[in-house]
Amino acid sequence: MPIHHFKIPTVYTWGNEYRDKREAIRKIAVKDFPNKPHKYNWYGFTIKVKRNRFERRLDIENIPKLIIDAFSSKIIDADKSQYPNIKLYPDDDLEYVRSVQIEGTFSDDGRNETEVWIFGKI
Repeated sequence: MPIHHFKIPTVYTWGNEYRDKREAIRKIAVKDFPNKPHKYNWYGFTIKVKRNRFERRLDIENIPKLIIDAFSSKIIDADKSQYPNIKLYPDDDLEYVRSVQIEGTFSDDGRNETEVWIFGKI
């Protein structure tokens, strides 16, 4: 079942300043975030990235980690996040996150964007 959809006007990759990047993702995702309780057995993500061809090279496999961690209660608590209401699952292991699909393309207009869909399995 679709749970939430949002767009990030940049592309974050796993690297330095993890907490700041996760918090930036949460700040965007919190808008129109569904009310609790979330009663799903597990979660899945579809992530689509548009990247400016002329910026530094991008390793697409480094993108999902920050997004998935942004919704883990364990990480939200460790980050002392301003957005505790977007906790979806206790941890980001296979027990709770079982599907990640990521696609990437180059943008025609030179802008960077990450579009995220979150799904829950009943």
